Amino acid sequence: MGKKHKKQEKARKKERKAVERKALSPAERFDALLDGRWFAGSDGAPDAASNPEAKPAKRKKHGKHAKHAECAGRTERTASGKPEKAAMAGTSGKHRAQRATESDAIKRLPTPADALTATEAPVGRASGSTLSSTPAQAASKRDTSAPAGRAAATVAPGASRVTVPDRTAALPSAAARASLPAPTPRRAAFRTVAGAWDLHSHSVFSDGSCTPEELIAEALEAGLERLAITDHDSLRQLSAVRACARRLNFPVLAGTEVSARDYVTGRNVHILAFGLEATPDGSGPLERLVNDTLYQRTANTLWQAWVLKRCGAEFSGRYISLDDVVETAGQSLGVYKQHVMESLTHRHHEDPDYQFFYQCQFKGESPANHDIRYPAAADAVRAVREQSGVPVLAHPGQMNSWASLPELVQAGLLGIEAYHPDHGAVEEELAFEAAARYGLFVTGGSDYHGKYGAPAALGEAFVMPEEAGEAVEQLFRRERELA
Repeated sequence: MGKKHKKQEKARKKERKAVERKALSPAERFDALLDGRWFAGSDGAPDAASNPEAKPAKRKKHGKHAKHAECAGRTERTASGKPEKAAMAGTSGKHRAQRATESDAIKRLPTPADALTATEAPVGRASGSTLSSTPAQAASKRDTSAPAGRAAATVAPGASRVTVPDRTAALPSAAARASLPAPTPRRAAFRTVAGAWDLHSHSVFSDGSCTPEELIAEALEAGLERLAITDHDSLRQLSAVRACARRLNFPVLAGTEVSARDYVTGRNVHILAFGLEATPDGSGPLERLVNDTLYQRTANTLWQAWVLKRCGAEFSGRYISLDDVVETAGQSLGVYKQHVMESLTHRHHEDPDYQFFYQCQFKGESPANHDIRYPAAADAVRAVREQSGVPVLAHPGQMNSWASLPELVQAGLLGIEAYHPDHGAVEEELAFEAAARYGLFVTGGSDYHGKYGAPAALGEAFVMPEEAGEAVEQLFRRERELA
C-alpha cells in the first residue's frame, strides 16, 4: 500500500472512530472516560495522557508574531536566508553575549523548593534576596511522586506491573455523605444570562484584576442574579468578600478554589469550596493545606521573575523589577504569573503579544518553566469537608479530571461544575451524567479573572437556578450566617 493510500485509510479510520464516539450515549461516554478509552474534548481528539498510542499534538506556531521586536525571541537570518530563532527567548542585542556565557549557569539556578528548605520565613519583597541550592536539589525540582499519606500506586515485590489502588470501591451512603438535599440534576429548557447565577470568579485577592465591588457591579450590569467569588487557595479573604456583598445588598457565595493533583492519573484537579469560615489562627484542616500551596506559589512566582530578570527578559524595552511585581500584586494574598506579566506588559491577557511573550517565558524550554507540588485531590476534598465546607469539582472538561471522580466522591465530593467557558456540549452532558450517577448537584460559572484571564465578562458561562437546585439555594441561605 502506497503512502497516499495509507494516509487516506488513516483519515477514514479516524473519521469512523469520531462517528462511533458521537453515537455513544452520555452514560457510555462517561464509562469510556473512566476507563481511559477516549478524551472528552468536543472535537473528539484523543488525549495523549490517557491513550499511550495517541500522538502528541503539534505545538501551534506563532510565526506571525516573530516580526514583533517587543516580543521575546527576535528572528535573525542566517547565511542561507532561513530565519533562525534566538536561543534564549526574551533577550535584546546587548544581552546576547551575556546569554551565551550564562546559559549553563541558568540551568543550575536554584528552585523555589530549595528556598523553602533553606528558610521558613514568609516570602516578602525579595528583590535583593539570593536563593542558593546544590545542583542535586535543582535537578529534583520535577519530582512528581505522591505526597506522604496519599494512597499512591505501588509495585508489589517480585511483580513487573504497577498496582493501582482500587478507585471504584463502594461509595458512602447518601446519609453519610452530606446533609444537603439530594439533587435531581436536569437541564433548563430555556437558558439566559438574565436571572442566572455565575458561581466561579476571581478577584484582586488572588489572580483577578477586579475588586469584589467591581465584580458585583459587573454582575448587575450583565443581569446576573447571584455571584460566587472563589479566589485561589485562601480563606483569609472570605470575611472581606461577605462584608462587601452585605454592604451592596447583593447575594454572593464567598468561596475558594483549591489547587490539587491526582497522582494516579497525573492530572491537576481544581476543587471549588463553599460554606467555609476562616479560623482566627488559620489552623483549620483546609487552611493548613491551602496556606502551604499559596506559600509555595508565591515563592515560585518570585523565583520565576528573578530568573527572567537574570535572563534579561524584555517587553517593549521594559525589564522585570521584583519590586514592581510585588506592587502589582497589591491586595492579592499571593503572587501569581499574572502579576509578573501585568507589571511588565500592561496588556490584556488575550493580547497576541502578551500570549506570545507568556509562552516564550513560562512554557517549553524556558528556564522559568517550573511548577509547584500540589496536595492530593482526595485530600483536598476531605479537608473541605472536615472544615464544614461543600466541595465541587471545577471544570472537569478543561482539566480532563473525569477519571478522578470515583475517588473524589468517596472522599466526600458533593457537586460538579457543568457549565464553563471551556466546556462544550459534550462536557456539559458528561457533567450531568456524573451528577446523576453520583448524586451530585451542578454549578456553572465564567471563571472570570478580569483583564488577567480569557473570559471577556462575567456571565460567559452560568447556571440557571432550576439547574443548581435546592442544594445551592441552601448554600446561599447558609452564607447569611457566616462571618
